[in-house]
Formats: sequence, C-alpha cells, structure tokens
Amino acid sequence: MFRKVMVLSASAGAGHITAANALEGALRESGIAQEVINLDVLKKVSPFMRSMYSKQYINLVNRAPHLLGAIYEATDHANKFDRRRMTFDVANALPMLRYLTNERPDLIVSTHFLASELAAFASRRRRLDAYLATVITDFDAHAFWLSDPVDHYFTALEDTARQLQHLGVNREKISVTGIPISVKFAGAPSKSQAREQLGLRNDLPVVLISAGGFGVGPVIETVESAMLCKSRFQTVVLCGKNEKLRAQLARMQSISPSYFRDFHAVGHTDSMQIYMAAADLMIGKSGGLTSSECLASKLPMLIVNPIPGQEERNANHLLERGAALSGNIRTLTYKLDKVLSSAHQLEEMSAAAADMGNANSARQIVTRLQELAANGRHQSLSL
Repeated sequence: MFRKVMVLSASAGAGHITAANALEGALRESGIAQEVINLDVLKKVSPFMRSMYSKQYINLVNRAPHLLGAIYEATDHANKFDRRRMTFDVANALPMLRYLTNERPDLIVSTHFLASELAAFASRRRRLDAYLATVITDFDAHAFWLSDPVDHYFTALEDTARQLQHLGVNREKISVTGIPISVKFAGAPSKSQAREQLGLRNDLPVVLISAGGFGVGPVIETVESAMLCKSRFQTVVLCGKNEKLRAQLARMQSISPSYFRDFHAVGHTDSMQIYMAAADLMIGKSGGLTSSECLASKLPMLIVNPIPGQEERNANHLLERGAALSGNIRTLTYKLDKVLSSAHQLEEMSAAAADMGNANSARQIVTRLQELAANGRHQSLSL
C-alpha cells in the first residue's frame, strides 16, 4: 500500500480537474493508498500566475482563439522556451514547491503539464523523492507535457505514445490507457433508462449541445442553428457553470415556446454519464475530457469551431477514426439534418466511438501503477 498519493492538476479549463477527480475516485476505490490528496496547483501559486493560467486562458478562448493556437504551435518543440518558462513558473510557485517538500508523497500523478513541471523541478533539486507519473489529457502530445524526470506517461492513444517517442521518451515509460474519466461511466444506464431518469421522450432523438465545464463559446449561435433543422429531435444544452447562459436560454424558450419545443437547458451537473447515455449525438468542442466521455458512452460528435491548437488536433483523431463530423455555425443546420436523417451513419459513428472509448481508463491507470510498484521500478514506489 502507498503511504501518500498526490493527484495534481490545474484549473486551466475544466478537463484537467475532471481527470484528477476521476483518478482520485479510482485510487480511493482501489484502497491502495493510506492517504490520497487531490490538489489544484494554482491554489498555491502567485495571483498573477493563477490569473494567467485560468482567467487569461478563458479570455483567450473567447476573444482570441487563433492567438492561442499560434502560441500552441510555436511552442510545440522539445525544450523551446523551456528555461524562460521554468524560471517564471518556479518564481511564481514557491509555495507549491514548499508544499511538495513538506508533504513528501511517495507517488505523484499529474493531469496538467504545469503540475508535472513543478514536481519534476522539486525532484531534480532533491527536495522530493517520489515516483512521478504524467497523464496526458489530450489525444495529441504537445511538447509542454515533457518534464525531467518523469517516471511514466499515460496516453489516450497509441498515436499519442508514438508522438512522445518522437519527442525522446522511452517506449517502456509509456502506457496507453485512454484519458481518465469518472468511474460512473462504466456503470451508465441504458439509453431508455437514462431517458426515463431525465424525463426525456423515447420516440425522438436526443441531441446534446455542450458549452464545456465553464460554459464558454458560441453556444447561443449553435442553439439557434440547431433549431432551424427540419429534423425533429430533443435538445439538451449543458451550460456547465455558466448560470447566465442557462438563464438566457430559459428566457428565449419562454418567449418562443413553439420554436424551442422539446428543449432543455441544464446547469452544472454531476450526472454527465446519464445525459450522454440518453443522447444520440453531441454538438460541441473537442476537449480531451468531453471527447473521452463521449467515446466511453458510444456517443458520436459533431465538432463545431474547436479551439485552435489542442482541440483541433483532438478533432483530427476523432474525424480520422469516424467517431465525429466537423462543421461550423454556417454549416451546422445542414450537417445536423444530414446525420439525423441517416440512422446507418449514426450507428457507424457510434461503433467507431465505442472502438476508441474506455470507461475504465482511471482504473486501468491505477492498476498499471500497482504493477510498476510491484516491479520495483522506483525506490519510493516499492510496496
């Protein structure tokens, strides 16, 4: 049994936190650790750094996504800007580094590259003697995910593993497990059961429209385009933590009830596995966690305006394997009508999603860590 396991993440977007929560759940379920700590590292850094990684990231997503994409591409080279970035990060994260030194975990599992970077820095300075594992939460491996030392990497796909190899990581240090999602997805209800639980009809398709965990992006425009479809379906908009968006959609529905028929706007929910089990199609962006939850639910995606950079690369993997279609606001009505009118296409896309999905990814990561510990791959990881 591990003495102390620390799951580290960063609230730069909702996906990293969601993955960390999934790992915490799997670790506690397994009973292999005396103590499990789940920490957002941005809670122990300077206010400026916290703003840059969280608030400013969301601002870029909303106001200048192509700038975000340009930065993503320009920095996707091993060691590029590494010294300057490390100097900035360490200077602004001294409380987090002191925390790691004081807590002395024997295993750290990270779901964000900043957390991996800080743990690796503490290890290089001999302030930390822990086994370091990094869980990449996208289908593509950006160079930012590289840290030294990292004892093991967990990736979404074999493609991701090959990218890490190209960046210089030994293949023996990589396991392909999928991106960790809540263990609740492994026990999701059937489609009819899910619809009954949610009060949805069984005689019409269900289309989810996702605004992501923070409720950002052109959701209103997406909804308006979807409502122009000739096809008849039920619409469920997942507004995340954006209560203002949910209230706006509710007002629009009250003003035009005949236009917004079979329409539901939902705020933050802990029952995503039920909504996805009830649905026939998801419209939204291709974040790593949302995409992984869809795949585990055998739910095809219609990807609209993915964020340049990691979401565009995620989308390429889903499109290549036939689990998704792509579009934009201008083509959404046409694309949605086309796919909903073809039961055969939906079935093929659902099968492709099932081939990529893994509802037990978090459990498999925990099992693999147990195997590595049993093999004595690191002094501090010995059971």
